[in-house]
This record gives sequence, C-alpha cells and structure tokens, in this order.
Amino acid sequence: MAKEWAKPFYNGKQWRRCRKSYIAHRISIDGGMCEHCHRELGYIVDHITELSLENINDTNITLNHDNMQYLCLKCHNTKTFSKHSGVASGLMFDENGDLVWSEPDRTAYSPL
Repeated sequence: MAKEWAKPFYNGKQWRRCRKSYIAHRISIDGGMCEHCHRELGYIVDHITELSLENINDTNITLNHDNMQYLCLKCHNTKTFSKHSGVASGLMFDENGDLVWSEPDRTAYSPL
C-alpha cells in the first residue's frame, strides 16, 4: 500500500503510462518474467531506489526505467519486508495489495 504522500504520484497519469510502458518492455524481453527469480510472471513494477519525500518529484528516480524492476509478488514482498526484518516478519501483500500474515521466506533477497 502506497504511503499517503505518494498516492497522488501513483494515481497520476505519468506513472500509469510509465508503468505500462515498462511492463510492455519487459514482456518484449522475456514475456514479463520476474526480474529476480525468473520463475514467476512479474506482478509489480518496483522502484529500485525507493521513493521518498525527498525524491518524489525527481523524474530520474520516479519515472526512469533504469530505476525499475518487474517483480513477482513473492520477490517484491521479500525485498520490501527484508528492510524491516524482525519488525514485519511474516507480513506480505496479497494479490489485492492488502497486508497479510504469512510464513516468512527464509531465502534472502539480493537485488539484481
């Protein structure tokens, strides 16, 4: 779930177009597979450098394909929650974007 200050960006036309073009690009390369595990179809366009209050208006961060990766839900959750290990252990997003409890993934995520 997007932070409150990021919702206008994620609901905006520029992000929707950029996201759509990135997904189309990944589909043209490998059918849209997860860029981390390469076993599942991508599900979420993830910013490699996370968006923050400081960079939300920097298009080199927010709308740059070089700062994006197409991840399956499991790899995205592992990446997102590994930053908060111990705090959010066992939490993940479901297919609707809702936080749910799950068995923690014991494999470490390593960015590409």
